Amino acid sequence: MEILDSRRLTGPNLQTRVPAAIAEIAFASDEPVDAAIEAWRAALARMLGALGWHSDPFVRIFRDRSGAAIGFSAPFDVLYAATEINEWAISEANAVLAGRGQRDLERGAERIRTMIAEEARPDVVALVEEAHRRDVPELYDEDGFTLGLGAHSITWALDGVPTREQVPWDRLGSIPTVAVTGTNGKTTCARWIARTLQLAGFIAGNTSTDGISLDGRTIEDGDCTGPGAARRLLRRTELQIAVLEAARGGLLRRGFALPRCDVALVTNVGNDHIGEFGILDIEELAQVKAIVGHLVHPGGRVVLGADSDPVTRMRGRFAAPEVWFSLRADHPLVLDHLGNGGEAWWVEDRAIVHGAGDHREQVIGTDDIELSLGGVAVHNLANALAVCAVVDALGIPRPTLVRALQQFGRDPHDNPGRLERYDVGGVQVVLDFAHNLDGLRRQAEVIAALRHQRSGRFLVSFGMAGDRSDEMLAALAHEIAAMGPDRVIVRDMPDYLRGRVLGEVPDILRRAFVDAGVPPSAIDQAADERASVAHALAWARPGDTIAVFCHTEREPLW
Repeated sequence: MEILDSRRLTGPNLQTRVPAAIAEIAFASDEPVDAAIEAWRAALARMLGALGWHSDPFVRIFRDRSGAAIGFSAPFDVLYAATEINEWAISEANAVLAGRGQRDLERGAERIRTMIAEEARPDVVALVEEAHRRDVPELYDEDGFTLGLGAHSITWALDGVPTREQVPWDRLGSIPTVAVTGTNGKTTCARWIARTLQLAGFIAGNTSTDGISLDGRTIEDGDCTGPGAARRLLRRTELQIAVLEAARGGLLRRGFALPRCDVALVTNVGNDHIGEFGILDIEELAQVKAIVGHLVHPGGRVVLGADSDPVTRMRGRFAAPEVWFSLRADHPLVLDHLGNGGEAWWVEDRAIVHGAGDHREQVIGTDDIELSLGGVAVHNLANALAVCAVVDALGIPRPTLVRALQQFGRDPHDNPGRLERYDVGGVQVVLDFAHNLDGLRRQAEVIAALRHQRSGRFLVSFGMAGDRSDEMLAALAHEIAAMGPDRVIVRDMPDYLRGRVLGEVPDILRRAFVDAGVPPSAIDQAADERASVAHALAWARPGDTIAVFCHTEREPLW
């Protein structure tokens, strides 16, 4: 067993709902998988017994049996020591399997006891136990210890934690929290929900792929979809309600930031990031996305996209009531859900409709939704449905919801990187983060409609992070080629090489475009996104359209 990664899981995750230590391991081609796992279990049990720990081990053998994720639940304040225990057990199992026999248990246990003593925080544990008794949430990491959330929270430095008697418990409590996940649409939905909550008078904050926003202001740039960023937002004492984007990577790498939330949204599940963390097919990916649904308490709501088949298979899995949304008024699942007294949102007769049991309400015409571009951007109609369902679950009045649907997107800064449109000297420029097959297909529909209004040529600039397989890169190129571009610019993404070298991804994309029928003479290469846009604008003339996909640059491009 080779350790590929060993780390802490600080919150609810694919394996457990509590903190844990996890290791991803690879098996040799001739290694007896079941025997190796049993040897690890035995070694782990020996060490846990020596330490006096009672933990629940877990094993997830990858579908192709090339590796596994193995670990065990552990106290939140000694997770680094827990990873050492796991690594010791794997090493011990390897020694036993190799015929070298068991090593000195007490020597290993003594070393780990020292680590536990150095890491343990009995003072924090005592406060957490009292907080749980009072139903007060808590946050704990290297940045501090927090009791309560947002406007009802206090944070202490780790070297200044109070006693139980010193805590002003009557000032502490929770705030409403929303978890948003899915392959596509999650950032747009998170921003849109937060804006709607602002219009309702709340100081709302949200984390997303592009950073942390509080009350409409960006307070931190970068990819902030993990639990660390969520905790940083939740510690802001101005915050009254939080919308937390939960990306696949953060859920798998560390888990979710909170043990529960009030509303969860799963937009859709598509074929992206398959192969990472031992997630080898779309159904396993759907299990990752479903994590947030399991965190919603019975009085909350789980909002689910019925137009995504993997999401439909989540039906009935959650403790909280489900609210479904669909672009189809005749979707069988939606009709069945309504027939059983459930709640749903859908599009019918060019309007968004809300239904609960036999009740029907037409909320807004689709042409009045700014981000739908008059119904052209169908994917944003789906996002609008999701936003409606979440906001309604939070009790926001209808007039406020309608106003948000009408206004959000009028300013390009409302939703940066998502279907931004500009006129640059008569050239139509579209910037979008689309970076997977589903996202590009949705953009193809929009681009076709926008080009229908113009008679000019069409250029696409495209780059991709290096963690996609050669096969996926080729599939993405074929999807873009099907849009019929007159010219293509393949570009490097220097900040997202992820194991590849400069020029490697553009070379793969170039070959794939040629294979898809794009003439070699119509393909150019650029060093980065900014250079590709400069090249595109130099080529373009009035009436042309330029689409920049996998758009990540947030500074002005011209």
